[in-house]
Amino acid sequence: MATSSKDLVIIDVVKQSEVPVPWCDEFEKMISGMHFSAGKVQKLVQHKIAMMRQMRLFNDESIPDDATLSSLTSRRMLIARGLLGKLGANINIEPPFFLTWGCNIFVGDQVYINRGVSIYDNAPVTIGDRVLIGPDVCICTGTHDAHPQARREAHGTSFALPIWIESDCWIGARATILPGVRIGQGATVAAGAVVTKNVEPGAPTLKPSELSILR
Repeated sequence: MATSSKDLVIIDVVKQSEVPVPWCDEFEKMISGMHFSAGKVQKLVQHKIAMMRQMRLFNDESIPDDATLSSLTSRRMLIARGLLGKLGANINIEPPFFLTWGCNIFVGDQVYINRGVSIYDNAPVTIGDRVLIGPDVCICTGTHDAHPQARREAHGTSFALPIWIESDCWIGARATILPGVRIGQGATVAAGAVVTKNVEPGAPTLKPSELSILR
């Protein structure tokens, strides 16, 4: 359920972003979990387009003749440091990679993000240290009201809830992390799992059948 007022704690979190943030009333509503409509605010539209341009550069998989794996990684991560709200040391993000806003993503040290990962960061996404994220994982903060009448009353707008992936987690290939979830330190989520509720710290490998699957 969407909130009815701005979340000052969440706003303070995003104020720690090390890249430009498109601050405006609608953006604060969005990161706070209120209903929002980003497409109607020119400042937010311009920010999204700027992110799309930068992501095109990040996802450029051309390989110069003198390239090494290290040089290709360095080229990508130089771009990434201008995209993400915080990026720790010794990070590798493989292309293709997708994000929505960038400034709402906070990543710790020694994190590896494999190919095809998508992060829909309408609300903050916090990733701890030494996290492994497998291919084609979807981390999605955005959602809608479940009941059709509620969606009509909200005039088609969406809302978002933050996601936390604590340190030392391993997220298997094609797992989906849904809004508002916290994955506790050291937990492992199996490939293909759909995570709709919090995962306890240190949880063993969780198979799709052991998790709450969205119906």
